[in-house]
Amino acid sequence: MIHHFPLFSAAHSLSRHDFRNFYLPFSKVIQEKMLHSGDVRFLEDGEQLADLPDLGLDLAILRDLFTTTVQTHAPAGHGQCLFLPFLIDTQQSVVALITGLAPLFVKKVGHDWLTETRDTLQQEFLTLKQAGVDLQTGLLNGVHLNTLFDTCPEGEHIGLALVEIYPKVRTAMEDMQHVRRSAATLKSFTGDHIPLYHIGQSVFAYPCRNCDKNSAAGFIPLLVSYLKREQFKRVHVGYSQGTISRNPNQDKAPDQPGTSGRQILDQAWLALQTACKRGPFNFCTYHSLQHAQRHPLYASHRNILARIKPHWQQLDHFSLVQIHGAGPLDNLYDEIILPPGGGTKIKVSDTDVYLLLPTTDLRKVITDVEAIFQSFTSHQRNRGFLSAGIAGFPFGPFRKTEIPANCRKALLHGELLGPGKITVFDALSLNVSGDIFYGEGDIPRAIKEYKKGLTLAPDDVNLLNSLGVSYAMLNRHHGAIDCFLKALTIKRDDFISCYNLGLERKLQGNIAAAIQSFEHALQCRDENEQDTENAREELPLQLGKLYCQTARYQETLDILLPWYASESSNPGSGRAFRYLGESFHGVGRDQEAMIWLQRAIRFDEFDADSLSLLGEIYLANNEGDEIALKLCEKSVELNQMSPLLYLRLAKAQIQCGQLETARENLKPCLRNKKLQEEAGFQMGLLSWKQRQRKRAGCWFSKTLDHAPVGTARHTLAGHYLSAIETREIYSTSKKGPSHHAGH
Repeated sequence: MIHHFPLFSAAHSLSRHDFRNFYLPFSKVIQEKMLHSGDVRFLEDGEQLADLPDLGLDLAILRDLFTTTVQTHAPAGHGQCLFLPFLIDTQQSVVALITGLAPLFVKKVGHDWLTETRDTLQQEFLTLKQAGVDLQTGLLNGVHLNTLFDTCPEGEHIGLALVEIYPKVRTAMEDMQHVRRSAATLKSFTGDHIPLYHIGQSVFAYPCRNCDKNSAAGFIPLLVSYLKREQFKRVHVGYSQGTISRNPNQDKAPDQPGTSGRQILDQAWLALQTACKRGPFNFCTYHSLQHAQRHPLYASHRNILARIKPHWQQLDHFSLVQIHGAGPLDNLYDEIILPPGGGTKIKVSDTDVYLLLPTTDLRKVITDVEAIFQSFTSHQRNRGFLSAGIAGFPFGPFRKTEIPANCRKALLHGELLGPGKITVFDALSLNVSGDIFYGEGDIPRAIKEYKKGLTLAPDDVNLLNSLGVSYAMLNRHHGAIDCFLKALTIKRDDFISCYNLGLERKLQGNIAAAIQSFEHALQCRDENEQDTENAREELPLQLGKLYCQTARYQETLDILLPWYASESSNPGSGRAFRYLGESFHGVGRDQEAMIWLQRAIRFDEFDADSLSLLGEIYLANNEGDEIALKLCEKSVELNQMSPLLYLRLAKAQIQCGQLETARENLKPCLRNKKLQEEAGFQMGLLSWKQRQRKRAGCWFSKTLDHAPVGTARHTLAGHYLSAIETREIYSTSKKGPSHHAGH
């Protein structure tokens, strides 16, 4: 067993990322030391000098000074500027450019004082980093997040995503392992583009400074789907955003000026709690909670129904048209002239008018609405200003009271097609409304919309896929698989159906069927490749993982090497490293395996499997027994639940002479059916080294009985057993005569 307490030691060095993550507190410390300094910037290369505002100095001189500072690691100054180099853990420098200093100070300041000040600042930076880093994960912590909010400049826009990946564990050790795996997976999703925080209890935070206000719409659903593919059991995300103000008005909305960082955090937390109530995989934005009454699909239309109902009471069939203006028009209602054949117009606002027409002839209705548009736009001289949604009754399973909502869904459907569209409500409109609910994390309501759509178009592949994905988000896997299979019976080569089916089969543990689905997806050609771009990029990785899991190592290399070559610039490409390392080892190319496994450990320092396998390969290739032992010990420290890691650790311990400890670590391996044969062989080696020949012979005999003939283990067991039998024969022949002579 490993007895080290599984926390990181305090940070002992600085990295490039620290000067980005701690930019504000580091700058403040420098400004306090340099009493007359104006601004501080941290530079990693000389090209960044070109992006700075005009300092009144020759850019070529500044570049030469920067180069000299980096090469000599010595402070340098010119005019009002001072360069202070700080060594980082790669023995390279990050240079602080301090401007706004008095030229006389820069000219007269002593080199020794600058060097001493630089060293003092570096120690203070390290202390600040240690206070702002979580010891369990090595990520930034809640203290740093609060500092970020407190020091953000006035007027800066902040988006905050809180991610809860709740563990299903029994012990504190399992919880630590879960948190570390979660941290590594989240880091691989965004790389270094967005800083990642662990604020405790398996809750992580992504603060995004000066981000696009609409970015959450795409980022959050992708994040939840990504974590689901990585086989986490429960994932929830809450999101809020706002513009920072030092004197926030508590009554203002989060997307208006006057929001504090603490308010944004509280709002994201409320959204997270809402997401937790919606199912195992869900997300919520605070904006959708705050503006629920103004939701385009809000269920309550009582005021509209109250105005329309009296006019359709005696009608058994009719068409309802909602005409919507892009802005308030005082004369919208008055300008609309009803078509021949009668009808009623009902004003509900300055931008919306309903027409109730006593016909279900949709062609005629569309023609009449086009005539209204032509008449109106000729007066307004602004084509495309109006749009319309049309819904008929009777239609499908819909009641009269649902028809106004259907008009609104048709309008939203039309918005995707462009301005000024006349759109008739149909199954595609329900796919659009379902996608709107899905995009806001309201999966149950999305499912209702998709189901209604399928009553109108039972063979619509897009609706079947949307319903299947929604079922999957609620862990209703059988329902999801049924949807994808039905979609494939309708369209055999539908890429996204094949891909989604493969993911579901993988989650169900049906690896052979999942591989079959993914291989089929590789052969599919999709007319809408832009819509499935993310899935197409992810498919080779998913298939490569399964090939590796089933020991199809050459096939893993064939698919993952080209995938990595094309995706190497993306932050998640490092997810392939461990599988490439394992596969190179599986085909006997250990030198290449070591390179990929070393990359895997740099990509994810919590990757216990990579640490363990690298230790085993080091051991087999005489790359250093003590290094191999350290790697195997670290792997078990990170994951104490895997018998395979204990087996590899025991092998390293036997090689390094820690025999009794190795015996303890082999015991759980002997109870594992997949490992007991190799564990038994290692017990034989251990007994041999302890000169317990009889016990070693028993273990080697079992190995000969169970190991495949021709394998290295079978051959070695036979060799050791022959040596034991030879020694016994020699010993008996030597003892026999002397014993006889004694008589």
